[in-house]
Amino acid sequence: MEDLQERQKVNVEASAAEKVKIADAQEQLKKLDDERHRKLENLRQHDKDCADAVAWLRNNQEKFKMEVFEPPMICCSVPDSRYTDAVEACFNISQLKTFVAQCEEDYQLLNHCFNDSAEAGLRKDGRVNTWYRPKLEHTLARPPMSMDELRELGLDAYAIDKIDCPDGLLWYLKREVNMHRTAVGLDGSKVDVARAMEAVSRLGPRGEGGGATFIAGNVINMVQRSRYGRRIAQNMTRDLRPARNLVASTVDPEVKRNLDLVIQGARQALEVINEGANELAAEERIIREQEAAYKRKFDELDDRKRRVNEAKKRLGSLAGKIEVCKAKLMELENAPSVDDERVRLKQKLLDISQKRVKVAKDYTQLIRALIVDQIAATRSGIEFLQVGANRSALEALCQEKDERYQRALADFEEADKIFLAAKEDAKSKRDISVELVRKMDREFQEQFEKMEVDGSVHERTVDQLRAELETQKANLDLIMITNPGVVDQYERRKAEIGDLSKRIEDKEKKCLGLERDIKFARDNWQPALERLVASIGKKFSAAFDRIGCAGEIRVSPHDDYEKWAIDILVKFRDKEKLTLLTGQRQSGGERSLTTILYLLLPDLMYHERMKILCVNNGEWLPEAKGIGNMMNMIDTFVQMRDRSSRAG
Repeated sequence: MEDLQERQKVNVEASAAEKVKIADAQEQLKKLDDERHRKLENLRQHDKDCADAVAWLRNNQEKFKMEVFEPPMICCSVPDSRYTDAVEACFNISQLKTFVAQCEEDYQLLNHCFNDSAEAGLRKDGRVNTWYRPKLEHTLARPPMSMDELRELGLDAYAIDKIDCPDGLLWYLKREVNMHRTAVGLDGSKVDVARAMEAVSRLGPRGEGGGATFIAGNVINMVQRSRYGRRIAQNMTRDLRPARNLVASTVDPEVKRNLDLVIQGARQALEVINEGANELAAEERIIREQEAAYKRKFDELDDRKRRVNEAKKRLGSLAGKIEVCKAKLMELENAPSVDDERVRLKQKLLDISQKRVKVAKDYTQLIRALIVDQIAATRSGIEFLQVGANRSALEALCQEKDERYQRALADFEEADKIFLAAKEDAKSKRDISVELVRKMDREFQEQFEKMEVDGSVHERTVDQLRAELETQKANLDLIMITNPGVVDQYERRKAEIGDLSKRIEDKEKKCLGLERDIKFARDNWQPALERLVASIGKKFSAAFDRIGCAGEIRVSPHDDYEKWAIDILVKFRDKEKLTLLTGQRQSGGERSLTTILYLLLPDLMYHERMKILCVNNGEWLPEAKGIGNMMNMIDTFVQMRDRSSRAG
């Protein structure tokens, strides 16, 4: 069997080798049919270094930032074969073998790999042409003729329109080969050479141009202007040679025939190998059948051996069971009587019942303790829910107050802006008036000061002042005409205005001093007043809390100090909010209760300077009818409180 397997292995290896030969030959035939491959093989016959560089570039294109183009003779083609000779005539042999990069970085890397190092595997003394220029379209000379002019002169198109190449290679063809300026005409007899020569030698608006090449039939015309003198256009001609590099190359029949012979021989050898493989397979089938027969016989013997072993194991197991049964029989024969066993079991049952009763009692005690704990947990849960509800209500109240505060703050800021603007406007106008008064004569200033002292300066409105100003201007004009001494009078009044302006400044300084004194005095008594009212308000709120209601006392300031007041806010119902105590909102009993609680506050009773207020129809008045009776009632309440305090 091992000898058969070895022969089969040799047969398989020989078959694989012949298949490889067939695949290689077919691949070579496929490459012969590939145009780019044929061009590469033709290039290899003339320039092996350039061909090796193309092969290396195809395998290493990913090393470059942008695509690097193979030489034009490989990657360019001419779809219309009639123009192949003319298009190839635009190139020289170096330009046809030049690799083109699209950026400076790729150009440096390409030069390094091909010419400065052995990374590409080229010959040490080999040289490969590379090219790169920054793409600046405005530096190119424009085509010398338009398409209409081309057709008029008998030319067909520019050479760049007849070549098929990658888009990135067009810049090279324009910048280096000038194909966008090389006109081509297939029928030379139709081309007006003189006019074409004149057209291609025209200078551009920037002085560019002055020469170009055009191909008329089989003649190449190279037109140039002389650099000196009259710069006359000159034409050099040469014959158009047949193309050798851009033409579609043909397949060598001898090479193709040799490859076909290799494929045919390999297939014949493969058929012989397959016949040998069939013979080996038949021999293997015979051996497999013999092996199967031996295996069946071996399986039968193995099954018989297994049954014998199972019988031995069963006999051993039965012997062990016999010994166990004998031991049980002996134990039963030596066991106590049935009555003794019954007594033992009853005693065991009694013990178990007693243990069960004890466990039940312990369980009952645990259940009772659990009930107590559950009640406590329920109470804690309810308290937690109540605290949460109180917290939510407090947050809602705080949010409401915060909203009110924000609205009040916004109103204050708006009013403050208006006040500051008005103040700034008044100040600027005051400065203007002061400056005007200061510039006037002494008589006018004294008159203005007199008007300021008696207050008449503030009696007239702005419109009245403007009307009077117009009247005075009219009078002034009239006076200037009729009274030559009006200038002296003006100077005198100007001096008066200056005196009045000085008096205004003095009064303003006094006013600022009075304002500082008032602020100093207010800073002394206002904090004490606020602390006193806060203390009274705290006790007032506590008194209302004890009767299940809510109350608050706060100071109500005003710009006019005579209008300062103390606001009392109360709430007698859960659904209400704190509101100001008035005759329209609360009932008479509620107002009376609030008045009594307010007047009985200790801080209020011991401050004789605090003005006692009474409630009359919901309005707080400094005096009211029956004030004596009210005072007597208050004294009675105070005495009762003092007696209760001493008795306690």
